[in-house]
Amino acid sequence: MRIRRQRQIASTVALLIAALSLSACSSQQSSGKVSYRQTAEASLDKGMDNQPEAPYWFPNQLLKWQFSMDKQAKYNVATVPLAKRIDKWQLPTVNKTQDPKMKVVALSIMNASTSGNAPRGINTFDANVFSNWQYIDQLVYWGGSAGEGLIVPPTADVIDAAHKNGVPVLGTVFFPQVVSGGKLKWLNDFLKQDKDGHFPMADKLVAVAKAYGFDGWFINQETDPEVKSFDSAASGKNSQSTTKSGLTKKHAQLMQQLIKEYKQKAGSKLDLMWYDSMTKDGKMDWQNALTKENQSYLVDANMKPVADSMFLNFWWTKKRLASQDLLKKSRDRAEKLGLNPYNLFAGIDVQADGTSTPVRWDLFANQHNVPYTSLGLYAPNWTYTSSETPDEFQSKEETLWVNSHSDPSRSVPSKTSSQWPGVSTYAVEKSAITKQPFVTNFSLGNGYNYFIKGRKVSLRDWNNRSLQAINPTYRWMIDNPSGNDLKAAFDYTDAYDGGNDIQLSGQMRKNKTSTIKLYTTDIPFTTNTQVKVAAKATDKTQLDLVVTLKDGRKKTIKGDQALSSKWQTIDYDVSGLAKKTVKSISLSLTTSKSDTSYRAQLGRLAITGKPQASPTAVESVAIDSRVFDEEGKYAGVNLGWQAASTKHLDHYEIYQRNQNGSRSFLGATDTTNFYLNALERTGQQNETDLMVVPVDIWNQRGPASKVTTLKWPDNRKPKAAFTVDRTLASPGSTIKFTNTSSKNATSFKWQFTGAKQTSSTAKNPTVTYAKAGTYNVTLTAKNKDGQRSVTMKKLITITPKAKGALTVLSKNAKTSASGYTNSSEAPKMAVDGKLSTKWCATGKAPHTLTLDLGHQATVSAVKLAHAKAGGESADMNTKAWTIQVSTDGKHFKDVARTYDNTKATSLNTFAATTARYVRIVVDKPTQVADTAVRIYEMDVLGLNSPLK
Repeated sequence: MRIRRQRQIASTVALLIAALSLSACSSQQSSGKVSYRQTAEASLDKGMDNQPEAPYWFPNQLLKWQFSMDKQAKYNVATVPLAKRIDKWQLPTVNKTQDPKMKVVALSIMNASTSGNAPRGINTFDANVFSNWQYIDQLVYWGGSAGEGLIVPPTADVIDAAHKNGVPVLGTVFFPQVVSGGKLKWLNDFLKQDKDGHFPMADKLVAVAKAYGFDGWFINQETDPEVKSFDSAASGKNSQSTTKSGLTKKHAQLMQQLIKEYKQKAGSKLDLMWYDSMTKDGKMDWQNALTKENQSYLVDANMKPVADSMFLNFWWTKKRLASQDLLKKSRDRAEKLGLNPYNLFAGIDVQADGTSTPVRWDLFANQHNVPYTSLGLYAPNWTYTSSETPDEFQSKEETLWVNSHSDPSRSVPSKTSSQWPGVSTYAVEKSAITKQPFVTNFSLGNGYNYFIKGRKVSLRDWNNRSLQAINPTYRWMIDNPSGNDLKAAFDYTDAYDGGNDIQLSGQMRKNKTSTIKLYTTDIPFTTNTQVKVAAKATDKTQLDLVVTLKDGRKKTIKGDQALSSKWQTIDYDVSGLAKKTVKSISLSLTTSKSDTSYRAQLGRLAITGKPQASPTAVESVAIDSRVFDEEGKYAGVNLGWQAASTKHLDHYEIYQRNQNGSRSFLGATDTTNFYLNALERTGQQNETDLMVVPVDIWNQRGPASKVTTLKWPDNRKPKAAFTVDRTLASPGSTIKFTNTSSKNATSFKWQFTGAKQTSSTAKNPTVTYAKAGTYNVTLTAKNKDGQRSVTMKKLITITPKAKGALTVLSKNAKTSASGYTNSSEAPKMAVDGKLSTKWCATGKAPHTLTLDLGHQATVSAVKLAHAKAGGESADMNTKAWTIQVSTDGKHFKDVARTYDNTKATSLNTFAATTARYVRIVVDKPTQVADTAVRIYEMDVLGLNSPLK
């Protein structure tokens, strides 16, 4: 989702508004005895080198893994246990086609890549904050790639958000097709047995799920050397090669045995879902149904269970297979085998076309709209990845999950393959709201700002899906009488707590009541139960609570005050509901005047017992790790602390304590650690005080912890550095120097030996050299605290032989590397002159690529094309590397170093030197924690022969 540019505009507007409402200098707000200084928007949002990272493994790596030895492990543990949902058969259906028997699984790309993912987000808005959990029964955290890792547990924030809503989350075991880099070796490693015939991998899969707190695994096995093309197989063409396959019936048998052993050790708490791919004979032959070829992955020859469920491949709806009625046959076979047909998930791939995906829904359900199987959606994250704005994202979410009317009560059975019915047409809305306390601030888990009790305390972008609240069961069901036209949407411009609220807007007529149905519940009320709602409205509004009781009766409880234009908390006297069970929660709105542009905002709903004492202070706050950028301006800080001893704790808030005693909000979390990314140094301060504040379910804040102090490096004197566009040129050539000194430099002095202009005070001078020779360049950077200089000796070589463009010496050069993923990503692909191919190597850095130019030459520059140049994400661009040269291929010397590249293409220039071999050593392969290197082109530039 490309939202950054819009955010910058919104940020400018927000700052203007803030300037009108706050002190322009301090931006401080008081809340009781606490004074907040509004946190500025972050100027750096890339994760720093100590950012905790969610794990991913190749099979042999996981076999060696131990939680106790993994320094990152504690950051990846989910904190929210799986909530119990209301029994499906007790749930109300809101349209005539919903069927409680049918289930839904979503195979969703919750993070853009397998690697580099922070367990609980960082200071960016962009995140797939899926929130329609009420429509799914399981989430498969889709991930895995040949270039990063194959076994991928879900991130902690996704687990937390899902578990609040009662949704189990499965990690992914992904064996890719050979064309995508799959290797049979990885499958063999996965299926290894010990001397007693047991599968060590079964133990590891159980251990990982229990350690991190998720609910099982999805196995996708598609590695088969014989299968050339998934697309060819989809169209019915022969996808088999003439070479002998390495995939055998033995692989299939071992996989079934491993699944059985996993289930035996995991018990009923950990699931395993199998993807319809490999058959019982070890062939890659997608059945698109439950057949005799794949049923052995669900039940063995003795009718003993194997996997819990199966995701059926997508082609059951294709024209060439439609006449076979595969889902109906799958139901029949399942029932014959004594299996629940609703443990089969009919796959629909919506990654490319979303709600425009053609589907033969008449093959999914019978003439009475009763589904034959359950529903499986692959990549419903399309709603996020195809959207430009948050509003577009939420609109597509409603169309995909609800329907085109954004109202689940309006059943939309599809009459054509081009009409998307919406999942709510078939799936009942589920709920895990079964007890007190139930508190929601309607947070989606991200924001452009952060609010506390209606006050904007931070302009810093953020995402942390662990902080996502339980959002309305129904999106949206609003009963509007004649003359009223109230609509609902999530709104990021304001909030009571967190980053967003729910906005109700449209036309309202005086004394006409509109009612929004929010939640299905099963909450027993007691004599101590309290219900409070934080809200505001443009007009005076009576906001009443409407509940449905277990016996079907509806009760309306009047709010103790009318809404105004400021946030306020409405109390409801629910003493008359004591010892009764509330089955649904709605709010009704009645305005005191007619308004065509009415707006109300819902910020918090709390059903709790009476407030208890505020939380106790957090203890033992400590900095677990810290890193600084090269200039000492930004810090990445991992904080940890002991849990507050409070039964009803909701979350922790992290603050910077300012010199005047005010607080600047830095983030919030539901666990006892927090990664503070790109904390910006204020001026020349040497220390920053950090503290943690506990918050309970009643929104009461405990005392701040004792501060822990971050000490900054001394960066008062500026650092001098520069680059040059060319170091090898002919007489009369003009050469451009680019200043890359630290930002605290205020003035510069250049010295150029041999140039027409031997000195300059310009920031980025351009210099002409008239005579042949080799010349030094010196740059001095200055400020009030001092100066530093850098001299690059014999940097510039001027020779008549260097007239015009330098020669690309590396085209089709002989190559070697420390490793590569497969033959289609071999080292030679980096010198073939094409941006459609690349060298890619996985595993732990550093990675090396060596070019043999075939003869001694004069080299002076290396141009690199990184991931973005080849069409991949900019996050995959190579970050740090060293260029080395050699005359004999044995003894190399460093000639250039890059520490922090972000660009799609880069140019390293250095003093001209004689070399036959040129090597790149990549120590930071990507912008994130992904360890796979991707070089699309490596051009060595210079002259064909050595200079005398």
